[in-house]
Amino acid sequence: MGLLVGPTPWWQASIVSKCPEGTYLPDGSTIICKSGGTAWIVAPSCTQVSSTWNGTVDTLVGNKCCICEWSALDTRLINCGFNPCDWFVPSCAQLQNPGYVCRTNWDSLSGTNYWSSTEVDTLCAIYLCSSNGSTNCVCNSKSCIKSVRAFRGVTY
Repeated sequence: MGLLVGPTPWWQASIVSKCPEGTYLPDGSTIICKSGGTAWIVAPSCTQVSSTWNGTVDTLVGNKCCICEWSALDTRLINCGFNPCDWFVPSCAQLQNPGYVCRTNWDSLSGTNYWSSTEVDTLCAIYLCSSNGSTNCVCNSKSCIKSVRAFRGVTY
């Protein structure tokens, strides 16, 4: 038997694979959905921020999925003890499924709307309406405030 030195990541595939959907993990995040060998995890509500959309297209992928591009979310994750590099802002498709489809497993899917990382162009971004799961495009959205929540996917 080996000696384990230091913390064991709770999200190791061997641990997550045994946990059912709706499980609150030790760091406060929640497994909202498990499908096709991937556990979809939403960061705890304490990390959620309200933010304007950043307003520039990432020419490589067309999305703002990198947490560092959402400075308020990056700061909140750090302040809550998370490594922002382990998380991403979900795309429009990911916010709909598993995000909205598995909404009963969130610790809190508030009555607010959520920015996705999906951008249409330098003027428009897409958000999810949490009351009905529809998506909308907002143009000139630099003055429009929506919530942002981080996700992670763990393959098991």
